[in-house]
Amino acid sequence: METNMGLEKLLYLQGVGAEYIDCHGHHAQIASSDRLGILASMLAKPNLNAEPLNPLAPSAALDITESSLNDKTFSLDVAPWLSLLPSFQFCHLTHPVILIYLPEQSVEIAFTLTLEEGAVTSSGQTAFQWICHTQNLQIIGDYHHNNIRYCRYQVTLTDYISETLPIGYHQVSAKKFNHNLAVNEPEPAAGILMVAPKSCYQGEIMDNRQSLIKPANDNAEPANTQSANNKPWGISIQLYSLKSAVDTHDGMGDFKALKQLIEYSAQQGADFIMLNPLHALDIANPDNCSPYSPSDRRRLNPLYINIDELHDVDDRDNKLAGFDMNLNHAKLINYKRVFECKYKIFVKLYELFCSKEQANSTARYASFIAFKAQQGHSLSAFCQDQIKQAPEWLAMPADFYAYLQFIAEAQLRDCQQYCLSLGMKIGLIGDLAIGAILQGNEVQSHADQFCTHASIGAPADRFSPSGQNWGLTPLDPIKLKQHNFSHFIDLMRCNMQLYGALRIDHVMGLLRLWWWPLDKTLGNGAYVYYPLDILLAIVCLESQRAKCIVIGEDLGIVPPEISAAMQQSRLLSNQLFYFSQNHDGFIAPQQHKSHSLMMLANHDVAPLKGWWQGEDLHIRDRLTLYPHPQQYQDELRLREKERYQLLQWIDMGFKTFMAADFAIPSELNALSAQIASLVALSPDNALAMKMLEDLPFDQLLDAWLMVAATSEASLFCVQLSDLMADKHCINIPGTWKSFPNWQRRLAKTIDHLKQDKQVTQRCQLITAVRHKTACFNKVV
Repeated sequence: METNMGLEKLLYLQGVGAEYIDCHGHHAQIASSDRLGILASMLAKPNLNAEPLNPLAPSAALDITESSLNDKTFSLDVAPWLSLLPSFQFCHLTHPVILIYLPEQSVEIAFTLTLEEGAVTSSGQTAFQWICHTQNLQIIGDYHHNNIRYCRYQVTLTDYISETLPIGYHQVSAKKFNHNLAVNEPEPAAGILMVAPKSCYQGEIMDNRQSLIKPANDNAEPANTQSANNKPWGISIQLYSLKSAVDTHDGMGDFKALKQLIEYSAQQGADFIMLNPLHALDIANPDNCSPYSPSDRRRLNPLYINIDELHDVDDRDNKLAGFDMNLNHAKLINYKRVFECKYKIFVKLYELFCSKEQANSTARYASFIAFKAQQGHSLSAFCQDQIKQAPEWLAMPADFYAYLQFIAEAQLRDCQQYCLSLGMKIGLIGDLAIGAILQGNEVQSHADQFCTHASIGAPADRFSPSGQNWGLTPLDPIKLKQHNFSHFIDLMRCNMQLYGALRIDHVMGLLRLWWWPLDKTLGNGAYVYYPLDILLAIVCLESQRAKCIVIGEDLGIVPPEISAAMQQSRLLSNQLFYFSQNHDGFIAPQQHKSHSLMMLANHDVAPLKGWWQGEDLHIRDRLTLYPHPQQYQDELRLREKERYQLLQWIDMGFKTFMAADFAIPSELNALSAQIASLVALSPDNALAMKMLEDLPFDQLLDAWLMVAATSEASLFCVQLSDLMADKHCINIPGTWKSFPNWQRRLAKTIDHLKQDKQVTQRCQLITAVRHKTACFNKVV
């Protein structure tokens, strides 16, 4: 289907893409019918019933008349030039400016700038007023409409304000100055001026270009600087998978287990713990347990609450008799049972809270009231939604759900403070999911800022020939702008205030997202573009305010605009070891991106042992996820090649250690010789393959971790399951009910972990490399 010029212009203004570079590096054109299907989804009325559009053909669903097409185009293309001030604009702190829009003319403009509540300049000022003349302003853009030239004038604030403005969301108003007192002055235009820093908060991240250990062919000595010898590392976990101890009421990992892991990790020299998303999930369907499919990303999942730590448990043993879950022995989490058992406990604890705290108007109850007031309408809307979605047996008032959020947030904040008190440099790294489910409170209470007739995902690639649909509702870039980006700001603020660092899942979404129409008759989707510069400025501002480092998950198809923007804003890249390859094999640690987080593995790939044994490939074959049997065989052959390349990489790492005069632990000397012998053979040699199978994996893992820890990356992260040499996959992409994703618990409790000398030694190896290379031989 061809589009006429009017429709093509509207598609452009709505941000619907026409082409992209696919995963193979080829130029891909998006069909007009697919683009029109996305446009139809965007222009439909918000969906408040969580139902897809009625099945209509794209042309019928679009149903745009010439008049409505012109009206819509006018509102997006012409109208902004007819308003003196936009409702929202931003500038950087280093170059503060205001943009105004006027027909070309010589006129004076009177301005008032009022700083955000609580913000003051160094001299104590909170507001400024001045008058400027358009003939003294720079024109940085123009637009012709009805034979009139409209100009975008730039007002440089340093010409009128001598003080440095604080960052924040300030109010600006402007009006034409009328010297004729007989004529009424026009009404002023008003809007928000966001003054943003140019970069995210850096904290302990230092831009040093000195490798921990120089490559073997580099004769220069490593720089003896603190930054070169003290690069942070940490442990990543799926919090639900932790076991604090053999507690009968511990059905899944919670903040109690997290505190115990924090203590252990700090003792081992770790600087952070990286978490899965802790967002609130669908209370109506506890079995929908993916942490990346939240109902509201601004709220926490109450199932992580540590019951033992509550102030209301003085007489818990008497009040909570009969609520013994006895689920701790299970390998897989039964979320429905955990939900039922834990919420019954929550009900009793809330009743205790009311009878003890509310009835006596205690300081703790006052804190709860203050929490509700600070959270405002957002929290009350969430609680009302929980009432509607909860099962019939859980008939509780709104304050019950507010109480759970009050407790969960307090405990998570306490965990972050505990990290810092034990000397961790960063503490907790949170994870922000890319979207939320349609039927959840976040979308339904802000349906006017989302496109409720579409879901996000990814176009076809070699792993998903039909593309990926994640079932998450996208923010609408046009509606987001019309609401002054309020929800995006709230989303960043709510998450950043809880952590020392925040990982933004699929950071490419700041620039573009692949949308699928919910109505399948509307085509196969298209990319929709977002205002990257504004969204990134908001991220930088909220990051600096919360003192929260930001990491962007930039795995997959990454447009060059995203890479450049991340570098300029000091937003850390997220590297994954398996994907850090070139045509010769795995990239040397000294060549990893310096301003990045390097993860050896994450939730979407096999753990190290599982990868080495091909467990992920075998699972996909058993689940018949390969379109053709030959593809499975091809993947097996590729894995054999990659295993051999891994040994080459480790061998080069050992040579680098020796060239730098660092001792290799004695138990790895024999392995080093084995690997050197194997690497000397051809990967096609049958003997080489047999030797590869004979390698002791525990020692191989030690070597793998030790070499990887020399990574140039600012942050280095290892899964706890990998430190334990667990082979089980967390999530198999492309499966839902056919594989127990997000359900597996770790085999060992935290108590057992503390007694595991092998795990402790691995932590010590990593710490020695990341923190104190000069003392490396002490762990031999």
